[in-house]
Amino acid sequence: INGCTNSINITITQPLVITLITTQVNVLCNGGNNGSIDLTVTGGVAPYTYNWGAGQPTTQDRSGLTAGTYSVIVTDANGCSKTISVNITQPAVLSLSTTQVNVLCNGAVTGSINLTVTGGVAPYTYNWGAGLPGTEDLSDLIAGTYSVIVTDANGCFKSISVNITQPEVLALS
Repeated sequence: INGCTNSINITITQPLVITLITTQVNVLCNGGNNGSIDLTVTGGVAPYTYNWGAGQPTTQDRSGLTAGTYSVIVTDANGCSKTISVNITQPAVLSLSTTQVNVLCNGAVTGSINLTVTGGVAPYTYNWGAGLPGTEDLSDLIAGTYSVIVTDANGCFKSISVNITQPEVLALS
């Protein structure tokens, strides 16, 4: 009526976009359950809820995981959500195989073992027992049974035994 006006500035804000960052620890030994996921959430409005799937924990972080893909839906206090998936891996199975040369003459030291290691995580260590070298292969062996424990870089281990034979004593008549 009097031509008076008034104005007001209104600022409408919105929360930052929900951002999910993961740090993972993969399984150390094939078939193990020591994988983990550390989840960091920023943005949105706290508190957050965590849905890792039916029958799974509702915690932010996970531990005791086997190899596989894990997905989580993070929902903030406003009902906004974001999903992320993490693939926990594991090394191939630690496997040992041998090729052997038996002793040629009774009492000789001509036996040998060629060990082949696959899987796990290199480098490997070799424990053939007291008095034997910590090498992958052995040579200049007498007849007998030789056992080795192979340990990979993650502490996973496997053993194998090899029986080196020799011919019977040559009998003279």
